[in-house]
Amino acid sequence: MKRILIFLLLLSLLPLSGCMSRQLEEQLLVIILAVDETENQKIRLTVKVPSHAGGNGGGESAGQGGEQQGYLLLEATGEDFTHAVNVLHATTPRTLNFSQVREVVISDRLARENDFSRLLFNIGALPRMRSAATVIICQGEAKSLAENQKPYVGTRLSRYVETTLANYARKGYVPITTLGEGMSLLGYGFQDPLFALGGVNDFSNAADETGGNELDAIAGQLPRKSANRVELFGAAATDGIRVSGELSGYEMSILHFLWGSGESLSVPSSMGSPVPVYARVPATLGVEIQENGAILKISLICEGHYAPGHMPDAKELSRTITRDIENVIRRLQQLRCDGLGFGNRAVKKYLTVSEWEKMNWRDVYCAAEMEISVSVQLRAV
Repeated sequence: MKRILIFLLLLSLLPLSGCMSRQLEEQLLVIILAVDETENQKIRLTVKVPSHAGGNGGGESAGQGGEQQGYLLLEATGEDFTHAVNVLHATTPRTLNFSQVREVVISDRLARENDFSRLLFNIGALPRMRSAATVIICQGEAKSLAENQKPYVGTRLSRYVETTLANYARKGYVPITTLGEGMSLLGYGFQDPLFALGGVNDFSNAADETGGNELDAIAGQLPRKSANRVELFGAAATDGIRVSGELSGYEMSILHFLWGSGESLSVPSSMGSPVPVYARVPATLGVEIQENGAILKISLICEGHYAPGHMPDAKELSRTITRDIENVIRRLQQLRCDGLGFGNRAVKKYLTVSEWEKMNWRDVYCAAEMEISVSVQLRAV
C-alpha cells in the first residue's frame, strides 16, 4: 500500500515538472539590460540572454541583435523608454523575464540628463524586474559593454558578473549600488548614490612614465592588456538629479576605506615600498552647523603593517591619508554629491522639515570646511 502511494505521488508530480520546463522554454531570462540614447535622441534597449537553442542561435535573435558564445543580444529602439520596451517585446519570439538581471548598464550620456531618476523608475517598473541588479554607468555605449561582457572565468555569465562585482567592491575600486538602492537614494536629499563606472578598453593606454598613480584612472583607461576588454573601475557621482561626474578607482578606494569595507589602502612612504594600512573601524562622520556654514568632521583610526626593521613614520602616513581624504571630499563637493551621507547627520540637528529645507543643505555642504583626524598605529608583521 505504501509503495502504491509513493508511485501515485511521483506520478502526480510529472505534469508539474513538465509544465515548469515548458514555461522556461517559453521565456528568455535577461542577464544584462543596457540603455543608450541614440544620436537622434531616441532610446535604444539592448538585452543579453542565454540561448535555449544549444548555442547555435536557432533564429532566436531579433532586430540588430546576434548570437555570441551561447548568449543572444537583442535590441530595439523607440521614441522613449516605454516605446523601446514595446518594440522589444513585440519583436522577441519569447517572453522576456527580468527577474534574473545582474547588471543594468546605462550610458554616461543618458545618465547626465535631468530625467535620469525617471529612467531608473521606468527600469524598476519592468515586469518582475530584479531590484538587486547592480547599476553600471558606462563610458561610451552601454550596448558595447553588454556585448563584450563574457564569462571569461567560469561558464555562466550571471555567476561571472556577480563574482566580478563582489571582487572589485572588496578591493574598493567600485561601489555596488543596486537598482533598488539607486531609486531610493536619488533625490532622497540626505545621501547621494554612487554607481559603478564601466567601460570597454581598446588597450591603447600606456603606463604613466612620470611615476603617477596608475589606479587614479576610470574604467576604459587602465594601462593593461587582457582577453577581457570590459573594465569596472571608479564611480559615477550624482547630484540628486543626475550623474554629475566621475571618481577614479583610487578615489573610490578612499571612500571604501572610510566605510571600512575595503581590504586595505596602499599608502606611499619615504621608506620606499608602500605601506598597507587598514581601517580598524568605519570612520566616524559628523557635521557642525555654524551661523555662516558648516564643518564636515571625519575621525579615523588605522593600523599600518610593516616588515621588521623597516618601520615607517606614522605621522607621515597620517598626513598622506588625511590629504587623500580631503581631496576626495573636495572632489565630491565640486560634483555636488554628498556620497558619504553627511546629510544624514546634519538633518538630525533640525526639529522641523521647514527649518531643514530653509537651510538648503546641498549648497551648505558644497561650501563646507573640513576637520579630518587620522590616527595611524603601526604593527610589525
